[in-house]
Amino acid sequence: MGNGETALRTATVTAAATVGGVVLVHLWDPNVSGSYGFCPLRAATGLLCPMCGGLRAVHALTDGQWDTAWGLNPAVVLLLPLAIGAWVVWVWRARQGRSTTFLERMPVFVPAVALLLLFAAMRNVAAFQPYLARLT
Repeated sequence: MGNGETALRTATVTAAATVGGVVLVHLWDPNVSGSYGFCPLRAATGLLCPMCGGLRAVHALTDGQWDTAWGLNPAVVLLLPLAIGAWVVWVWRARQGRSTTFLERMPVFVPAVALLLLFAAMRNVAAFQPYLARLT
């Protein structure tokens, strides 16, 4: 099995697992207290992490409630088209027989982590909470 076949298989398994997770979040409502546990950062400090409200945002998206999803976690709503685009590029490269190494992903990974950390900091500032954590 070549690199392209392995990459395509991995992309397909990743898509299937993601769809399975989204279906689970749609069927098992995260709005029910204790259904998925808790955020350790929020429990320990009261601060919102970059993904606080993420499961509830995914649940809202599966119900077509874009405004609610945005109010819970705008990062999830913004990352959705980026994640789909990245997956399409992954499949396209795999079908060409190319795989992507971790070092090739670094120019995207490092700024993405920096932006998520900035988002986490900003959503904990009172002035930005109406925009970045309205329903969280």
